[in-house]
Amino acid sequence: MAELNIATGLVRYNINGKVEVEFNPSDQEFVERLYNTFEKLDKQQDAYKEEITAAQGSKKVFEVARARSDEMKAMIDELFQQPVCEPLFGTMNVYALADGLPVWCNLLLAIMDIVDENMTEQEKKTNPRVQKYMAKYKKYHK
Repeated sequence: MAELNIATGLVRYNINGKVEVEFNPSDQEFVERLYNTFEKLDKQQDAYKEEITAAQGSKKVFEVARARSDEMKAMIDELFQQPVCEPLFGTMNVYALADGLPVWCNLLLAIMDIVDENMTEQEKKTNPRVQKYMAKYKKYHK
C-alpha cells in the first residue's frame, strides 16, 4: 500500500529536560485551550491570594495552597492532555515564584510565546506557497 505523509505541524517540546509535550502551535483548538486555561488560572490566582490572606496565621494556609495548586495542576495537565505537572514540578506548589512570577505562569507564557512566533512564521510562509501552486496549476487549466 502506498503511504501519504503530510505535514501536521505537530512539534515535540522538551520542557526543562523533564517532560515532553507535542502540539501544533498554530492549531486553533490548542490555542483556544491555552488562552482559556490561562484565563482560568489567572482568576484562580486572585482567589488564591484572597484565601491565603484570610487564612493568614493558621495552618489553613497550607491546606489552601495545596488544594489550589492541585486544581491548577489538573487544569495544566488537561491543556496538554497528558500529565505534565508531576514530572515538571514534582511536589512543588505551582504558586511558587521564579523570575518574579508563579511557575504556572512561566510555563504558560513560554507556550504563548511559541504560539505567537509560530503564527507569525506560518503566515509568512502561507502566501508564497499558495501562489506557487496556483501558478503551477493555472497553466494546466488554460
